[in-house]
Amino acid sequence: MSFKNESRKTAHIEEVEEVHTQPVLEHLNSPRNIGIMRNFDGEGQATAQSKKWEATIWIYLKVRAGKIWKATWFATGLGGLITAYGSALTEMVKGKTIREALWIRPEEISASLDLPETGFGAWVKGALVEAINNYNIYKSAPWKKIYEQKY
Repeated sequence: MSFKNESRKTAHIEEVEEVHTQPVLEHLNSPRNIGIMRNFDGEGQATAQSKKWEATIWIYLKVRAGKIWKATWFATGLGGLITAYGSALTEMVKGKTIREALWIRPEEISASLDLPETGFGAWVKGALVEAINNYNIYKSAPWKKIYEQKY
């Protein structure tokens, strides 16, 4: 299973103001699943930029029995919305199959935070798609992960 890898492209997010809805505040006060995962099964990253800043988010996946058992995220250029989106996405994908995770739409990620889709949902979804692509590559050819770790 292979998916078009669009997340390496830089997403341009224009003039987005920080919005603090109740779900955003909950994720800001208690961010979930933040951190760099060791021994991940899939890793993806996406970069976003506006006129004022640039940020990169990494999504890490651990898959067991065909379901996403654990998901973590880490971002540079941390801001309130980036924290909320990373936290919300990783909560959404836990327990889902790879196929179910791919069906998550950017609008659903934003809606979980009571926000309209402004580009952040598509940005974090791009990192998720790349992590799933990475997982599928390693699943089909496990030697690649070992080779990359050595060299």
